[in-house]
Amino acid sequence: MARASVKESRNAVHRPATRRRRFRHDDLIAVDLFSGFGGLTRGIELAGFTTIMAANHNEYKVQIHEANHPDAEHWIADLVDPEAADYHSARDLPAADLLVAGVSCVNHSQANTIKAYEQGMTLFELEDPDFEARVTRSERDRATANCVLHYAAQHHPRLILVECTTELTSWGPAIPGRPKVGDGSTYRWWLKQFDLINYRHKVLYLNSQFFGVPQSRDRAYWAFWDKSLPAPDLEHRPVSRCHRCDKDVEAIWTWRTGIPPTGSVRYGKQYEYRCPSCRTPVIPPMTPSLAALDLTDLGTRIGDREKPLKATTMARAERCRQRFADFPAVLMPAKGAHGSERLLWQPLATQTSQQETTLLTTGAVFAAHRHNGDGKNIVQPMDTATSTHEKALLLAVDNYQGGPRGAGEPLPTQVGSETLAVVSSGVIPYRKNTRPAVHGEAMPTVTSEQIPGLLTAAGTINNSAVEALLATRWRARLAELPLEDCYFRMMAAHEIGRGCGFDVDFADHKGSFIVWGSARNQVDGFGNAVSPQVGAWIGSRLRAVIHTRQDHGPELPAA
Repeated sequence: MARASVKESRNAVHRPATRRRRFRHDDLIAVDLFSGFGGLTRGIELAGFTTIMAANHNEYKVQIHEANHPDAEHWIADLVDPEAADYHSARDLPAADLLVAGVSCVNHSQANTIKAYEQGMTLFELEDPDFEARVTRSERDRATANCVLHYAAQHHPRLILVECTTELTSWGPAIPGRPKVGDGSTYRWWLKQFDLINYRHKVLYLNSQFFGVPQSRDRAYWAFWDKSLPAPDLEHRPVSRCHRCDKDVEAIWTWRTGIPPTGSVRYGKQYEYRCPSCRTPVIPPMTPSLAALDLTDLGTRIGDREKPLKATTMARAERCRQRFADFPAVLMPAKGAHGSERLLWQPLATQTSQQETTLLTTGAVFAAHRHNGDGKNIVQPMDTATSTHEKALLLAVDNYQGGPRGAGEPLPTQVGSETLAVVSSGVIPYRKNTRPAVHGEAMPTVTSEQIPGLLTAAGTINNSAVEALLATRWRARLAELPLEDCYFRMMAAHEIGRGCGFDVDFADHKGSFIVWGSARNQVDGFGNAVSPQVGAWIGSRLRAVIHTRQDHGPELPAA
């Protein structure tokens, strides 16, 4: 007989701000439900909002959030279950201009509910004492989305931003014969409630890799605004290269198939970006996994490991080696059921709450010196990097194309093998007919037509340095070494943090984002977090409509 799990009984805990807030007269304030590590909090703060309150049921995550946002008050509480000892109603949180919420993902993606809303329940009937008896635990977990409604009905913030997996759209009773796919009726009911309390809305399907995050992470975002406000501009139009028009264009987000019954919406499958002129599909710039990886640590030689890798892991490594034989380093899934093999200039696969990605390399990466061409293995200490950019770590250099090109020259035609150069800090692209950005600028992104590189210091990069960088060639490919001679390690927690868009340094694993705890807890926090950069982009678009209203006064009725 299975042993019943025992849930620790505790009361809701209110934690006052650890640092006194100082408000400006024009501050716009926000409240964050299910705040986790604070990806949305960080995003909306970048957009100009001040978070005054955050709530989450997990004490560890609240402590991390509190350390990074000491101006905000915090609740450690269950916001969903009125019968829980630590319950605290979302209605009792303070009013704000903006409400943000990263609602439950796990159970939204597995719609195994019963017909909770068959009888036409209203929002407030969800407080019914028999509620727990009439719905499954999965349905109750999904009611995290209803906490947003509870808050909105009580305080009516001018703006609301909700993040979840795209499968929220299938929220509802299970479709016969498809026990994990709901019919979407509860989701449609949920959206209708916002209309009834005077909100308009727009659903955004966005991938974090197009916002400066080195991870392919498809999520849905629901933006709501009071009907008295003008509609915000929420069209994502990334500048992309159209080869047919031979120019950079503001790409248009476009459906390919629409939303399937599962609710699963992914870039490249259900939607894509197109040129506004010729409608040709285009690929927006994206951030490579190189931006997240600490390449001073390549792990351990497989043949020297104290505990041999499992046969299934070795088989995956061999498949990676055969698939990417011309490259010295690849990312591969640590588990057979998750992830996909990727090259280092591609974004990471979607990060979950577990360490699921490993780094497989030859371990032989050479440092290119502009004058003497001496080389070092990447696992050896690097020489001091100077402002003349004389040092470079070469990860993969095209062995089949023509000679090196200057940064101001067009790239050679890419025919399957790519050119990749790495120096020591900061990522820059070498795009067609463009010059490198300086180190002090924001992290740029790369497309399949770009050669990403890492540069050492600010300043103009001269062609001779770039030519020298590209002149050194790879000597070791994965296919040229026995698998036992390759290096292997799991991605570290601080790399996963960077891959999820958080500022975590390599040196002390801290950076501007303060984090501690076991690797498992850190990875869980990062993997469940909202990408701050996406939150910042949406938040800035939402904030603009309030300023528009303040600048121009109330909207006049149509003539």
